[in-house]
Amino acid sequence: MIGVHEPAVRERGAWVGLSVGLVGLAATLLVLARGGGYFVVVPRLAFVLPLTVVGGVTALASLGVGRRSLNAVVWLGVVALGGVAWNFLVYSFKFGSGVWGVLIALAHPTGIDFRDGLYNPALAFSTAHSGWPPLTLLLGRPFTLVSFSTGYVIQVCILVALAVVATALSAALGVKTVCVPDRSGQGRRVDAPLLALVMGLWLLTSYGFMYEVERGNIDLYALVFSLLSVWLMIRSRGSAWWPAALLAVATGLKLYPAVLLVVLVWRYRWRALAPAVVTTLAALLVAGPGQLQHSLTALNSLQTNRHAEWWGQDSAAAMAHVLHAHTSWAPSWIVIPLFVVPLVLWVLTMGGLVRRGWSERGGVLAAAACVPMMLIVPTVSNDYKLVLCVFPLAVLAAVVATMRREPGALWAVLFGVLSFAMIFLARSTIVVAPSLQASKYTLLLVVQALLLAVVVLTRDDDPVSS
Repeated sequence: MIGVHEPAVRERGAWVGLSVGLVGLAATLLVLARGGGYFVVVPRLAFVLPLTVVGGVTALASLGVGRRSLNAVVWLGVVALGGVAWNFLVYSFKFGSGVWGVLIALAHPTGIDFRDGLYNPALAFSTAHSGWPPLTLLLGRPFTLVSFSTGYVIQVCILVALAVVATALSAALGVKTVCVPDRSGQGRRVDAPLLALVMGLWLLTSYGFMYEVERGNIDLYALVFSLLSVWLMIRSRGSAWWPAALLAVATGLKLYPAVLLVVLVWRYRWRALAPAVVTTLAALLVAGPGQLQHSLTALNSLQTNRHAEWWGQDSAAAMAHVLHAHTSWAPSWIVIPLFVVPLVLWVLTMGGLVRRGWSERGGVLAAAACVPMMLIVPTVSNDYKLVLCVFPLAVLAAVVATMRREPGALWAVLFGVLSFAMIFLARSTIVVAPSLQASKYTLLLVVQALLLAVVVLTRDDDPVSS
């Protein structure tokens, strides 16, 4: 009976993908038929052509999942390649070497965040004008041994290396959430190297990474230390001091990883309190109380700067600003639901996991669910922080690829939405801005909703891969 029903179930998933693809194809043909030149046609295709790719790949993946020769993660790799072709190559053909000015809001000098946030503050050993936490003074100190330009080149090399490490860690954590046996007792596994390859392709070609490198920012530093902390949380059954210390370093570089303290406390309960307090205070006070006060004052000034709330940001406050600027219906209090909705999704996800009790799988899902909050809650949340999304996307890829249920209509919807998020989170904001399409806020809500969905739809007692 199983053999009879499985093809029919797969076909239902394929029809979902095919329907979406045909809608996208029809809209694409309509846009091409209307014409209007490159600068008219390309913006109009920015949504419908990727929709065609997502629908087509979803249909093929629905038919192929469960067969040894076809793996859902491979199909996500096809999606990532499609995103590269649209997000980068289509503009490169037109603008050549000038494409960077089209894709990124270039600033002078290149590496301005590295200069103003790391290099110059380390030279003066003061955070009064950077708004970055005091630990960055120690991080920036070695760079001051060379010139700014040389230091920036070194920073770029480090960022590339950290991107590779972050991808590998994200994939390794992602496979900890899955290894779901089918009815025959054979589990559908996700290979960490394959997942890392696909997510590395996504990250290294994404707008967020290009933006991070151009600015010379340090979000990838914070991400790697955060992921190392999560890794120790799920692997270590002993002391909470090492995970707390790594998380404190991440928080000392960028304050937003502090949300992962929720996961640390869930993992170690009361044993996490002293390590969390001691290490976090040590990281924040490492350069002295005065430097912490300078950082908070500068950060508060930056957070209250209305100019910072532009369409190249991902926060709820920035989304409210975009709505006010581009619609006539958005009330002044729209920022409240924009904060509340992601908070509710996060609470529901965390609550569902905590009720089931601690597990490696639950810990990874909880940590992944914290990432969108890191981008949405701060008032200033520039697009280079999108590099953080490699972690929740890797987790979702692993879970969706190995869900227990057969790849029917529901699976096709989950796969298709994940594919859509991957393409559009990697897309440059600049090429569609200023507009509501440019904001990544809605896409971050989609990632949150997907994480909540996989928590609800997958069983807590599913064994994890080793």
